[in-house]
Amino acid sequence: MSEPTNNIPRAAIHVGAPAKSFSAAEGYEPERRGWNEKTYRLKNQDTNNHYDFTRKHLNFEINGKGEIVPLGSNPVPLHERLQQRLDELGFKPYKDKNNPLGNSGNSPNCTVGIIISGNHDVLTRLAFGDQDVDLTLQKSNAHVILKQGIRDRAMDTYHWACDRWGAENIIGFDVHLDETTQHIQIQTIPVAKTKNRDRASAKYVHKDDKSKVLSQKEWKKLPEEIRGDFVRTEVERREKECVSYARVWGEDKYAVGRTYYQMHTDYHDEVGRKYGLERGDDIVMLPGEERRAHIHKSKAVLEAERQAKDAIINAKAEKRRLEQQKDKLEGETQSIKSQKARMEDKVSQLEEYAEALDIKEEGLIVPTLNTNPLVKKAWDDIKVELEKPIPAFGQKEWREERRQAIMVILTELQTALMEAKEAQKKEILTLGKSLYNKAMKDARAIIGQNKQLQKENHILSAENAGLRKRISSMDENAINNLREQKDAEIERIQKECDRANNHAVRSGNLASKEHQRANEAEGQIREMLGIPEIKELWNSIQQNKKAFWQHVDQWIADAKQAIYKFATDYQNAVFTSDYANPIGQGILAEALKDGLDASDKEQRKQATRNLLSQVSWEGTTKFMSDLSETRTMQLCEEMTVTRSLMESLLLAAGGRGYTGAGGGGSDNALTNWDGTKKRNGWGVS
Repeated sequence: MSEPTNNIPRAAIHVGAPAKSFSAAEGYEPERRGWNEKTYRLKNQDTNNHYDFTRKHLNFEINGKGEIVPLGSNPVPLHERLQQRLDELGFKPYKDKNNPLGNSGNSPNCTVGIIISGNHDVLTRLAFGDQDVDLTLQKSNAHVILKQGIRDRAMDTYHWACDRWGAENIIGFDVHLDETTQHIQIQTIPVAKTKNRDRASAKYVHKDDKSKVLSQKEWKKLPEEIRGDFVRTEVERREKECVSYARVWGEDKYAVGRTYYQMHTDYHDEVGRKYGLERGDDIVMLPGEERRAHIHKSKAVLEAERQAKDAIINAKAEKRRLEQQKDKLEGETQSIKSQKARMEDKVSQLEEYAEALDIKEEGLIVPTLNTNPLVKKAWDDIKVELEKPIPAFGQKEWREERRQAIMVILTELQTALMEAKEAQKKEILTLGKSLYNKAMKDARAIIGQNKQLQKENHILSAENAGLRKRISSMDENAINNLREQKDAEIERIQKECDRANNHAVRSGNLASKEHQRANEAEGQIREMLGIPEIKELWNSIQQNKKAFWQHVDQWIADAKQAIYKFATDYQNAVFTSDYANPIGQGILAEALKDGLDASDKEQRKQATRNLLSQVSWEGTTKFMSDLSETRTMQLCEEMTVTRSLMESLLLAAGGRGYTGAGGGGSDNALTNWDGTKKRNGWGVS
């Protein structure tokens, strides 16, 4: 995708397909003939249209005299002016042999419509200058005054068109300023000059009086002796005007292409560059995908693409502004979170100390998991179902009822076992945490005591050294007595330190032992899986989970394929159901895969962005890829995913429900995002 020239302001010329005629209604549109505010509203029901009734007064046209007048000033409608000029030229369409009042399908083309526009910003500046003009149809533009620049460009374009096709062959020259980008709409008749097919006529001119000119028939009626006074001359065949699309535009598509090319060049040399517009892109010079994208595009599609590009640019600018604001808020939030985290750490530490102080002896017993009552209850319920008598008729229905009832019993057993396991796991974790906190509390207390004793030891050692200096001059017996006392005191303190260290080691061993007991309790849970019924249920759960996630991957792949297909489909500007359904499924699947809640709008948007980041845009245009992303985000915002739908899908993701190709759970358990019953398992109509 290449867009090196997109930022250069250019002129644009769009030549419509040649036509044999057009209806009165088709002629009324370029002249806005009979249009009122209601007509504008009806036209704007098509989302590709952006007609602004408050700018209707700015429209104008150039009449056959070369005068600028308000649009629709000519009392003769456009389709009648076409017929009047064709009558002047003696043009007669082929008649249908089966319908003498109608024209034949192979009748020659006699009119061509041309639209001349260009860069939106340049033309808006020429038309309105620096006035405040709202192009979104949200505010009135009745105050806007037309600038002279746009009139000058229109007049220069009119003179260029007259030189090219003839003023008498331009039956309509309308300038529209009530749409998003101003443009000129020209309706022409292709007229060429040809020679009469009659033979060249002979004239006889008198030798002495050149004003005496006779036709051959008149000359023959003269006497023989007078004929010699006249000289025979040949008169060339006269030229006449005729309607001919081929002579004006080209005999074949290659000649028509050359005419288009030269027309763009001539318009740039004579008009475009005068107003700061470069020559329009030659379609044959564009890359293949862009060339294909420009072929056979209607005015509505081109206008929709321009508006979509503007919307994307505005959205990106708004996104950058929001991201800057977001970064600022994130910085402030991070600072607050840091302060909060520090406070929570202090609170958590205090809570751990409180829990360690409140631990009781019975809280040190490892909880056991007794599954026998649950399994026994399930088996008793199954036996009750199996003991129900088999009827003489309807045995197939009886077996199906028993199968469904047993499935419900096993599902309830599975749920009860999982709940019991989770409860035991929580109790074990609580026990381990309590034991750890108690051991750490004891260790901290012992370490604190040890530090205090070491501090006292250092103090006593310092005092001992001081005393030794002081008593160096004392009696040796006194010194010995004092030394013995101090040594005994030091020995006592050292023994207390040793006892404190041994106590710390025993506390560490106790914590390790309790950790081992917790691991043994976890082993008991694994042994529970040795029960055949539970193991079979567990294997079934794992198979359901595997199948479900395979479907999730397939739905994501289908969504990416649908997005890429839309990006290469130049016939649609909005999602049809063929695109919306798989893309909506893919968004839900991506949310599940990323651990996001699709019922929450922001999390659903994040899932959509994750999905778009996986799409390969190779082979698409920049415009179509941006349009595909925009349409996908719009679909995401329009979706309404219920919480019950996500809970059903999460149940299927855990393997605790049947998952088919349409989604998780039963059809009756899911609904569409608009609240209606689901039809395909995803809640996507």
